[in-house]
Amino acid sequence: MSGRPKIFGHLMADVIRKGRCVGCGACSAVCPVNSIELEEGTPRLVGLCIACGMCYNNCPQTEFDVGEMERRVFGRERTEDEAETGVMRACYAVRAREEETLERCQDGGAVTAILFQFLADGGDCAVVAGLEEERPWSPKPVVATSKEEVLKGAGTKYTPSPSILGVDSAVYEYDRDRVAVVGTPCQMRALRRIEAGDHSEAKIGKAVALNIGLFCMETFGYPSFMDFLKEEGVDASAVTKFDIKKGRFIAWRDGEAIYDVKLSKVKEIVRPCCGRCDDFAAEFSDLSIGNVGSPDGWSTVIVRTERGEAALRSAEKGGLIEVQPLDDVKPGLSMVIRLAGTKKKGAKKGG
Repeated sequence: MSGRPKIFGHLMADVIRKGRCVGCGACSAVCPVNSIELEEGTPRLVGLCIACGMCYNNCPQTEFDVGEMERRVFGRERTEDEAETGVMRACYAVRAREEETLERCQDGGAVTAILFQFLADGGDCAVVAGLEEERPWSPKPVVATSKEEVLKGAGTKYTPSPSILGVDSAVYEYDRDRVAVVGTPCQMRALRRIEAGDHSEAKIGKAVALNIGLFCMETFGYPSFMDFLKEEGVDASAVTKFDIKKGRFIAWRDGEAIYDVKLSKVKEIVRPCCGRCDDFAAEFSDLSIGNVGSPDGWSTVIVRTERGEAALRSAEKGGLIEVQPLDDVKPGLSMVIRLAGTKKKGAKKGG
């Protein structure tokens, strides 16, 4: 006989109370009776739990068989050479061609340019991290249906957005059935569980047509991040861009660096859940994208699936990006492998 299902009470005990919740919103998105809501990033039971097990089994922080999911998603497990980075088909350095994209976006603008092409190719929408109007630099999921909306959501936010709630909205509120999603490694893991796990949610899983994962070492809790900036004399509402490069945390205002410190200074506000995460390179996405490994002004793109390769090549054919093999640039894939390995080692210590 099978054991009793893991329900919201188990999620509370195993994940939320232990500080492991990443605030992705997957538990709320898959609840068939809409009994889970996020309050300030934390799941709360607001209705009847029917003990279906959907919330627990689609959480990216509960027990997860990496090898089994790789076989389901990629058709094979990672090789020894892919131990730190996950299954790969190819790696490239990519840069957007449109000047407006480069000015508004992080690094080479690859994510935004690929999303432009996705919409041009008939995609219904893209779920991206926008910003709340009433709170500076507080991310929220946005269902972008136009190039202008995608561009508005460009740029890295270093506090979490419950992006899986955005996917839920795109599918059930906007009635979209060809959706691209941009998210962090933990959010990509949640989406794969929803798509291919033992407790999959068919409508959402079928609707997601492209997963773009972002390289991620860690994120900050929003309240602590705002308190930190205030203590450092930085007006968050005046900042137009945050950046982490070459071991430094930088706040920009219209192209001028107004705050620049060693990354170690912000370590105290890193979310506890990030210390237990061993995935730097968004290993379960179709395309993994970040600035590590490519020259300044370029994005590193790891292609993991056939549909990821198709999306990249379509953007190249459409004239939105220029692409070159990552082997042809410095520092190349070795830097990605190094940081991915560092995160895995840190997770073993923090777990």
